[in-house]
Amino acid sequence: MKVGRNDLCPCGSGKKFKKCHLNMPSLETTAWMQTQGPPIPRHILEKMERHRGEEEKRVATFGEIRPIIHVDYAGYRMVAVRNRLYYSKKWKFFTDFLLEYGITRFGCDWFEAQKITAPGGQHPAWIWRKQAYEFMGKQQPLEVGVFAAVPNGPLAACNNFYYDLYTVDDNGGLDDDLLERLKDREQFQGALHELFAEATSLRGGFSIIRENDKDPSRRHVEFVAVHKATGHHVLMEAKSRHRPGVLAQPGQPSASPDFRFGRLINDAIAKDPHNALAIFVDTNLPPDRAARFYPPVPANPTTPPRVMLRLLETLRKDYGSVDPYNLLVFSNHPQHYSDDDAMAPGSQAVGVISRNPRVPVYRQEGLIDLLKAANLFGNVPTAFPPDRNAD
Repeated sequence: MKVGRNDLCPCGSGKKFKKCHLNMPSLETTAWMQTQGPPIPRHILEKMERHRGEEEKRVATFGEIRPIIHVDYAGYRMVAVRNRLYYSKKWKFFTDFLLEYGITRFGCDWFEAQKITAPGGQHPAWIWRKQAYEFMGKQQPLEVGVFAAVPNGPLAACNNFYYDLYTVDDNGGLDDDLLERLKDREQFQGALHELFAEATSLRGGFSIIRENDKDPSRRHVEFVAVHKATGHHVLMEAKSRHRPGVLAQPGQPSASPDFRFGRLINDAIAKDPHNALAIFVDTNLPPDRAARFYPPVPANPTTPPRVMLRLLETLRKDYGSVDPYNLLVFSNHPQHYSDDDAMAPGSQAVGVISRNPRVPVYRQEGLIDLLKAANLFGNVPTAFPPDRNAD
């Protein structure tokens, strides 16, 4: 239907067509007008590119987690951890914040109880903290209030533990039950390794779903990890090998700790046979023994040592020539084996992605990201990041 200039506009406005929609710009012109804008100044583009490069470097070093949120105000350093704000005038470095954050998160009651507990009954984290401060007290200041030293074992153990605690708290929300188990001397070792598995998942670009442990109808895994990039779900299990005389365990430490991890792995496998499964195993070996279980030099691809290969072959044989897991990560964080002033021993992590798993997955990006993230443990920021608003 053709509408004349002096006819009423079909839009129903009551106006003549020539005074209504006849003179409106075309859709093509409107779209062009909306998408064009002033050119971005060169200095802004350069700033955006610099920030992009900094972010890529941060993610490569610390994983797919939130950047540290902090601000200086009225002489206070303020640090946001999820929905809480911590502040102090004393934090020159991020590690200063971590040492206070960790003890604050455990609570004043726990702190006071540890001070009056006999040395043989004190919590491992308290012992690390005490030894760390003794070590720092021996260092010569670089300037007023500033000390620097290569961490010894207890200081590294404190920093690693508190950074994992902060990472989970800030990115996934720290579960109250996990926090209570971390505060318990007897349960600390297992809870610490579960904390590592959660922090690793978050660094690998996963979100965390916790199951209802109070449901008695079935056994529950530690948590379910959802890969944000692909949407794939992976059941997560964390198992830590207890050793006599180590990490609050009774008995005397063995001169030759064993490499028996099959029972721990089988217990994890039994939780759920119907879904993709990643198992994190803490071997808890002193550095000299760990050298026999872990490859001495990183290789690409990493070839597992003979003792590890025998374990993998036994598992495959026991489960009908298939791997009952999709990803198996062995890790060793031996900082707690060193209590002197020597440099902290390094950590190891080796992972195996099954080529013939019991439950196939059709995209392995998430498993690869988990394995990469396991090797980020121990990368703890020392300084606070610069304020980008000051650029």
